[in-house]
Amino acid sequence: MSDDTGGRPIIFLVAWREIRIRLRSRVFTGGTVAMVVLIAVGIGAATLLLGKTTSVRVGFDSATQALEQTFTASANALGAEITVSDIADDGAGRAQVTAGTLDVLVTGSPTAPVAVVKATVPTLVETALNSAVVDARLIAAGLQPGAVASAVGGAHLQVDALQPASTGRTPTQISALVVGIALYIALGLYGTFVAQGVVEEKATRIIEILLATVPPSRLLAGKIIGIGLVGLLQLSIIATVALVGVTLTHVVSIPTFTLVAILGYLMWFMLGFLLYATAYAAVAATVSRQEEVQGAIAPIQIFLILSYVLVIATLSNPSGPLATVASLLPPFAPTLMAVRMAGSDVPPWQVGLAVGLILVSIGGLIQLAGRMYSNSILRLGAPVRLLDAIRGK
Repeated sequence: MSDDTGGRPIIFLVAWREIRIRLRSRVFTGGTVAMVVLIAVGIGAATLLLGKTTSVRVGFDSATQALEQTFTASANALGAEITVSDIADDGAGRAQVTAGTLDVLVTGSPTAPVAVVKATVPTLVETALNSAVVDARLIAAGLQPGAVASAVGGAHLQVDALQPASTGRTPTQISALVVGIALYIALGLYGTFVAQGVVEEKATRIIEILLATVPPSRLLAGKIIGIGLVGLLQLSIIATVALVGVTLTHVVSIPTFTLVAILGYLMWFMLGFLLYATAYAAVAATVSRQEEVQGAIAPIQIFLILSYVLVIATLSNPSGPLATVASLLPPFAPTLMAVRMAGSDVPPWQVGLAVGLILVSIGGLIQLAGRMYSNSILRLGAPVRLLDAIRGK
């Protein structure tokens, strides 16, 4: 039998059939619209919340009032919203910080000030204070331009936090977590679509008609490619909306949602989908009813669930030994490596090794899945035992 029909490969025809079926489904349309609306609402809400800035109240005691003018000029240049006031003494200022009527108390001396806060100093305020301290040290030292470097060597603001710093996640960690959750959901969802499609064709006996003209291995490959492309299209639409929204609103200023980063996430989705969908299709061919699908794919879903658990466990330390080793293993690499890349700088050799290992695993799994699919797809009734599906008995 020829591998081409009308000049087009059989795998292409099967994939195109799957694409048309999925694109016409309400699941694709409704899911895409729902996710786009959810992202748009989320970005809009974040923009409104972040846009409601409040002025940072900064107080200088009698010893540090010499910093006020330079600090105010620097803060205004940086775009910081500040309110500056004079405080009688250190004790009164600390009482106001504790009571919440003052955000930052600058005490100590002009060349070695201490910022007293409840938890942390706002970034722009800290930058402006550091600038004022540098000026104060230069004036005190009477240095010429050639000696400036030695004068600013130790000009760093000290922070005396009266309460422990917040243990909440940073914006980068939150963004990395969003990436992990999105990939976890997408891999599980579209992998299940493949399994359900295999069982549907088997239960309705459509598979017997298809196999009359299409070899089992090509039918399996076309189905996986077609559904994978639909998943990639849907994720690309959602990612484009997120990228445009972030670009227009500047709601985040971290590199997690740049074009290059998003293309990387889509690459990990495709690698993960090929790995998991192939395994899903193989085990789904061993059952004949939709009610049996979840039980058949449950052992494979354990790896997906475990990858999500690893994402949570390693989010605070994406460069630690556990995250590094687990992200190289094929079952966990699609989600964990993407999360590491979103939350930290990953050495290129680790990314390359993870990609290489998952490609080798996909190649081996395709061979095994093709054998199981061919041996099981026409056997109706009771589920086919795994060993029988592999051996062909």
